[in-house]
Amino acid sequence: MMENKKIDLELTITFSTPFFVGSGFGIAGLVDSRTIKDSDGIAYMPGSSIKGKIRSEYKKNLEALNAGSVCNSIVNHKTDICMQSDIKNVCAICRLFGSEIHEGSLIFEDAVMDNELENIISTIEKDGIIPEFQSSIRAGTKINRFLKTTEKGALFTFEGVNPAIIFISHIYGLCFITDEEYDYLKGTIETITHLGGNKSRGMGKCEINIKELES
Repeated sequence: MMENKKIDLELTITFSTPFFVGSGFGIAGLVDSRTIKDSDGIAYMPGSSIKGKIRSEYKKNLEALNAGSVCNSIVNHKTDICMQSDIKNVCAICRLFGSEIHEGSLIFEDAVMDNELENIISTIEKDGIIPEFQSSIRAGTKINRFLKTTEKGALFTFEGVNPAIIFISHIYGLCFITDEEYDYLKGTIETITHLGGNKSRGMGKCEINIKELES
């Protein structure tokens, strides 16, 4: 039975390998691509990245478990998404995550360090005691998929956030959802094994633990 349920989940994300979320910036001659950071230089995992990953995995799980019909709202074709005006009549993907037609019911916060750890890292890096304590520079090469060899002159460098740092995020909102859909949502989150980019290079391996906060 569908009900208008208040959802408030705290996510603890523990990385076992460095993670990377491209900021679009680099340092000429040093780092080709830096990971995203806030205005104080502290790394974080954008809520949009968390939302996109959960949305994709949740859709696949619902389809695999035959747990209700879901539209192709991830695909950018309006004819493939739920068009009903009443939010209760659209699929779980559109209800929870939104689409071009409907506003999503859930808010996905950025995953950030706890305040104490953030203050420690901020002080360390500001004083220059241990430069870039929270991250390290990694090298990669582009592979020719046909020849199975590295491309000439294709060496590049990127910044990865060190895995010793734990991040906290929140997902919350008031949404129409069945108990089954809610259980699948929590199960999907807890079975996610990677976040961020460069997963084929071993980046972003993680474990996510959920805590349901009291209303």
